Amino acid sequence: MRDIAGTEQRQSRANFLLSGPGVLVFWLCYGLIHAILRLNISRTLAIDDARATELTQNLALGYQARQPPLYEWLLWSSQQVFGTGIESDLFVRYLLIAGIGVSCFGAARAAIKDDRWAAAASLSLAFSYPVGWTFHEWATQTILLCIGCFATLHAALNWIEAPSLRAAFWLGAAIGLGLLSKFSFPLFLGGLLIACLTLPEARQKLADKRLFISAAVALLMLLPYIVWLWQVHGDVAHAIGRTMIPQPKPYLSRVMTGLAHLAKSIPLFLLPWIALVALLAPSAFGFTKGTVAPPRLAERLVLRTMVAAALLATIGIVAIGATNIAERYMHPILIVAPVYVFARIARYYTSRASMRPFVRLTLGVALAIAVVRVIAVADNGFTRRADRLSQIPFPELAERLAREGITRGTALTLDVREAGNLRAFLPELRVIGRDSFRVERPPKTAGSGDSCVLVYRSGQADLQEIAGYNPLATERLEISGAPSRLGAPRRETWFMAKLDPNSAVCD
Repeated sequence: MRDIAGTEQRQSRANFLLSGPGVLVFWLCYGLIHAILRLNISRTLAIDDARATELTQNLALGYQARQPPLYEWLLWSSQQVFGTGIESDLFVRYLLIAGIGVSCFGAARAAIKDDRWAAAASLSLAFSYPVGWTFHEWATQTILLCIGCFATLHAALNWIEAPSLRAAFWLGAAIGLGLLSKFSFPLFLGGLLIACLTLPEARQKLADKRLFISAAVALLMLLPYIVWLWQVHGDVAHAIGRTMIPQPKPYLSRVMTGLAHLAKSIPLFLLPWIALVALLAPSAFGFTKGTVAPPRLAERLVLRTMVAAALLATIGIVAIGATNIAERYMHPILIVAPVYVFARIARYYTSRASMRPFVRLTLGVALAIAVVRVIAVADNGFTRRADRLSQIPFPELAERLAREGITRGTALTLDVREAGNLRAFLPELRVIGRDSFRVERPPKTAGSGDSCVLVYRSGQADLQEIAGYNPLATERLEISGAPSRLGAPRRETWFMAKLDPNSAVCD
């Protein structure tokens, strides 16, 4: 009897996770657990969080020409509640990761018409490399991009199935979200449009005049950023070109390099997720024979969207000779793969028992990742060769600067990692990173002109470079991190050079 009761209880938990509320609870708990782990490992910001924190020293219509500002708007809002420290970054990061899971569920449900398989698709993201690993420390706008892709696919499927004013509005809102997230979103949007044009059932829905509402909504959402770009004369094409072509090389060489990187990045992006899904559902990948229903429109649409987006990426590489192509940039092409794959799986597997392995694997992988993260990020005997960037003692550096009276002035840094972390721990300090993507310098506030210092780490610059800042005096700062139960404290050497606060470099 106990075995029967235990089995029923496990089945009840699995059935809950295979539902909309279950998906929401899973991703919120997932984010909360990882946020707590990160807070107990270190409060030092990772590079992308530091860059975002350096940008959000004020609320503006835009910050950089290379990316839209939606992530920074969200982070600035979070900082008004939680402060400038890592808590704000973690709140936004894990709320958006939960948004990826929920939006994946919505898109998959619109395609599959089955909450259970849609939930399985969402949960499977836990063992994808981006959501399961890299998004914990890396990426900001890319996380928003994933939500924008899933939301746009969901809205497009709803529009194709039942066009209406409401569907047109939500389609425009989803497109606006994507356009405000990252400049690579048009790659997905173009792929989706091409896919619709190749399917007669979808193509006829594109002639509906109500789609002008979608275009208007998307444009209105993007308008503040467009106005800002016009005001600051922001050159988006130049900024993107510098990102995609980091080193000048002959055109043909760049094209061959870019195409080779694309061919390698597409399969790498899907690993290990695709391998684990194929292991649990081999029939859907052609490993066993069987007769199933033909694919629905939604399944064919998603597949063609990914293929078309990959073709657009190929055309873009050939057009400009882009070389900065890697698996971390494949999100607008392949992030919707779970919708296609699970729509296919749902045609081959119909019983509830077929879904439970995905639940078990999700929970097991999620637990394993949490354990591995602690080992990988912290300083310990297993990871002595790791760079341990999360262990750089920025909190102690900020305390030392505060004792020197550097709390309300302007601080220049040679690396945006220093700039963002100094602001995280000294919220009233105006920081300027030399490698910042800001188009305009942060505005001066009360007290920001009282003092000006250059803070740089040992080995970051030579004497000639520092002399260009005309330092008045330089002080060596030996900083040691707080003792940790996870390993020895990290020690770093910084230098603080006092500058003339009225000099041009401090403006």
